[in-house]
Amino acid sequence: MTNRKEEYLDLLNELIALPSVSAKHDSLPETAQVLGNALTKLGGKVTIDDSYFAPLVIGQFDSDQADAKNLIIYNHYDVQPAEPFDLWEQDPWTLTEKDGHLIGRGVDDDKGNITARLTALAEYLDENQGKLPVNITFLFEGSEETASQHLDDYLAKHPELKADLIIWESGNKDDQGQIELGGGTKGIVTFDVTAKTGKIDLHSSLAVVADSAAWRLSQGLATLFDPKTGKIQVPGFYDDVVVPNQREKDLVNALPGTKEDFIKGYQITAPLLSDKRGVDWKEALYFEPSINIEGISAGYEEAGVKTVLPAEAHAKLEARLVPGMDPDKTLQQIKDYLADQGFGDLIVEKTLGQPGYRSDMSDPEIIKVINLAKELYPGEPVVSPTSPGTGPMAYVNNAIKAPIISLGVGYQGALDHAPNENIRLTDYEDNIKFVKLIIGSYAN
Repeated sequence: MTNRKEEYLDLLNELIALPSVSAKHDSLPETAQVLGNALTKLGGKVTIDDSYFAPLVIGQFDSDQADAKNLIIYNHYDVQPAEPFDLWEQDPWTLTEKDGHLIGRGVDDDKGNITARLTALAEYLDENQGKLPVNITFLFEGSEETASQHLDDYLAKHPELKADLIIWESGNKDDQGQIELGGGTKGIVTFDVTAKTGKIDLHSSLAVVADSAAWRLSQGLATLFDPKTGKIQVPGFYDDVVVPNQREKDLVNALPGTKEDFIKGYQITAPLLSDKRGVDWKEALYFEPSINIEGISAGYEEAGVKTVLPAEAHAKLEARLVPGMDPDKTLQQIKDYLADQGFGDLIVEKTLGQPGYRSDMSDPEIIKVINLAKELYPGEPVVSPTSPGTGPMAYVNNAIKAPIISLGVGYQGALDHAPNENIRLTDYEDNIKFVKLIIGSYAN
């Protein structure tokens, strides 16, 4: 019998070698074609839709059972940039095995998850005379790392896609070795804010009469947030938030880790904003929206002193959204508030956006996956109704009305988006077993 693990590790090596950075539009059609070829080789009916810059790859594997259910497996083949290269201990675009780990850009997020799932399907087919108890569709997109641009457009073009359950792209084991299963993501809207107070930088002696773009920008941004209460001051910002139900709260409160662990682990020295608001830090992390300044730049920032009054200042911001919040509506609320506060001259430009989503964690299909995890992994799985991070679950659920659960090959030290991204081979092999177990459960 073919050694499927080695076959798909070879595929993983080929995928890692392709620098499919969606932010740079690099190697996306080439990576989609490699995946399409792999799905075809495995016996799937493959569509590569290249209507937009990042092709969507669809691979369908049909059961011979007339009443078979439908399982969609979603992944993305794009990756984050590998810079800074000097912090990598090896070439990020070469899959490296070292001390029981696989290392390379995208090995956890998300190419290793792709090949583990393909391995699981291949092994299941080998062990069951090529027959499946469930229809399986692989859905591979190429812009997840850039807010899944055009994914909603692609899904609108493919109304034939249907599912009883969607297996999401990735997941981890926690620091205690317990498998983590998730059912949601936050949304996001990112935007640039620019202040302009003149056509040229001025000598700073003129600051007594001439306004500075740096002051203008910082004063405007400061109106968004009340440092005393830890709350966002934009009117209507919280109005559309979908309040978590009791099961969702219970699941989050049961997640491992204390506030002290959180503070120590992230080396936080400032008071927690959730304490200022008088709310539980876990519930805030998973269920509340936020506004964050990602970076600010203005004037002279090199070594030494330059007495200058900046004519322009720039900031990059994001608002993390929860279900119920619309990215464009939220950004308009922010613009309107800045104008109401006397900062209508600030230029606000959207860069990316997508809504948030939470699955019903009591759905029978999700309960089944949780119970299967208990069969395979020691101890109780860590089940979360959502993630503090962002992803395109809402787009997929809006088009394909099915519950979503995430599971994957990662662990706490995977270093996603960072130099030396890695996974452990033991976790990779466990995930293959888990996906096979999920496929086989439809035969019961």
